[in-house]
Amino acid sequence: MAIDVEGIVIDALLELVEDEGVPLERVTVKQLLERSGVSRQTFYNHFLDKNDLICQVYERRMVHAFNGTPTGFAYRDELERSLALMHKHGSFMRQAARMTGQNNLSEHVLDRTQKFDLAWHQSLWGGDPMPEELRMATIYHAMASVHMALSWILSGFPAPEAEVATLITHMRGIGMERLFEGAETPGNPYAF
Repeated sequence: MAIDVEGIVIDALLELVEDEGVPLERVTVKQLLERSGVSRQTFYNHFLDKNDLICQVYERRMVHAFNGTPTGFAYRDELERSLALMHKHGSFMRQAARMTGQNNLSEHVLDRTQKFDLAWHQSLWGGDPMPEELRMATIYHAMASVHMALSWILSGFPAPEAEVATLITHMRGIGMERLFEGAETPGNPYAF
């Protein structure tokens, strides 16, 4: 059985930040190596830098359901699960969302969300390229929902995950019924 080196380092980072209260910006690669037991070379074989590690925490611990292009995907339910995981790791998420610079989490989330949504909507549209209006609406909704989620995180999670997931899903669905007319899979992909 292969050792999940990335998972070990991710767990070490979360333990330092959430259990020991070390500020995320002050966590060093040296601390991560000591906590995880991996070598410096092994760390850099798996991560570009600490910011890349932070993005991988998000990928592997928060939004793993949004990997690939789903079939039979219940967007609202998956979003609620992801928001609950972000809330569970709230200290980490608030600190990570505030970080700036190369490979920062906020830019990663926006880029990842746009790519996922475009691929998902294209798979629903079918073989021909989706119309430009749908493409632009997809990007717009991705940007808006990422900013809503980041605002929720940075505000200290003032509303329940279910409420935020419902609101984001509802807002994403506005106008989608019309935009998906003529698609291989017509209808509002955000209906629940």
